[in-house]
Amino acid sequence: MTKLIAANDAIFHQKRCRTLPIRSTVTTIPSYPTKLTIFLTNASRFWQVRCFFDGKVVIRSLRTTHKRDALFLARRFYDTELVRRGVTIESASSSTSVSRTHSINFVATLMLQDENARVERGEVVKHFHTMLCSRVRRHILPFFEKVPVEHIDYPQINRFFNFLSTQHLKTPTIYQYLMTLRKILNTALAYNWIVQVPQFPKIKKISTARGGFTVSEYLQLLRCAKQLRKIKEPKKKPTHRNTQGGIYTATEAVPFEMAWLIGFMVNSFVRPVDIKLIQHKHVEVIRGEYCYLRMTLPETKKHTGQIITLPAAVHIYESLSKYFSQKGLASEEDYLFLPQILDRGAAMVLMDMYFKKILIKTELRNGSQQQRRSLYSLRHSAITFRLLYGHGIDLLTLARNARTSLEMVDKFYASELRAEMNVGMLHSRR
Repeated sequence: MTKLIAANDAIFHQKRCRTLPIRSTVTTIPSYPTKLTIFLTNASRFWQVRCFFDGKVVIRSLRTTHKRDALFLARRFYDTELVRRGVTIESASSSTSVSRTHSINFVATLMLQDENARVERGEVVKHFHTMLCSRVRRHILPFFEKVPVEHIDYPQINRFFNFLSTQHLKTPTIYQYLMTLRKILNTALAYNWIVQVPQFPKIKKISTARGGFTVSEYLQLLRCAKQLRKIKEPKKKPTHRNTQGGIYTATEAVPFEMAWLIGFMVNSFVRPVDIKLIQHKHVEVIRGEYCYLRMTLPETKKHTGQIITLPAAVHIYESLSKYFSQKGLASEEDYLFLPQILDRGAAMVLMDMYFKKILIKTELRNGSQQQRRSLYSLRHSAITFRLLYGHGIDLLTLARNARTSLEMVDKFYASELRAEMNVGMLHSRR
């Protein structure tokens, strides 16, 4: 059927602008002024937020295609704008339906802004702020959405604690959620919106060491890494998954240097976070009465001390340098492991993935206490081996060289030692 078009349609029925809101998508935010809305347009796939401030309409893209996320981001946008413009919830409530009390969302936004400022100052890592945002958004805001900060007391917190226990979360994770909630309440206390922070339920923190490897397991890992690096992968048709040199392509093989990485960590006491940052300029080969590497690494976990390796690390480093010098990747500024990947966060993810593949292949993924092993378990092994096989090892020297504390060595690294392991020392005589 042919659609009839009136002669004046071109004048009185002009096509709507692509940036105008799609009427069916305009949504108000519950418990917030009706002037705050989110909507979609034909010009973008992302949700937009719109609100009236100081005599003009402010529109921002929320950079999300999910409505649930858009509702959350719209609340954060509104609270942030109030803070930026020096408007408090009390003054805003005089002309809107907002309560004179402070919402958990508003106070959490202030807390996250303070924590983000700490990230900018270099006091904490960005990952810490990301995890805070995740905890606030995932459980804290939904649970306390209808409860003003002034009304949060011990019974409310205890109910939240019991709720978290039903979400199949481990004890350390529940503890982190409670600490995040405490940060929000401390922010409210700093602004004098509450008289004191309520009491929190006591939770017993259970710390489980990551678990190291025995000598035979360590040799298994080395053999497996050397076998997997020999696998020849069939050539695949290039796709969007492997257009960047195959970095993001899942393969059966592991990089050639993974065997060296395993040996290097066990003979140098370094953390995984150190591994991703080590460059050739940080390493100095020392030959004399003792042969070792002297490593002056960037600060990690607030430790800046030098690390002295075992002699085996010298051979590993020289083999690694010779291998990558043939590829032009052994200059002072090049990284020791996966030097072709300049994004060191991505390099760390890949090293974790490759080591996990080796653990699964050798069936060593779980430790003696069924804890999940990771690259960190190699550092655990390095310190444990020194405690077991180092003659008269001084714990303070070991802790300083491993850039940790005596308390951590005793609590975690020495936790799996048994008396029978050093029976010779126990039976020794002066």
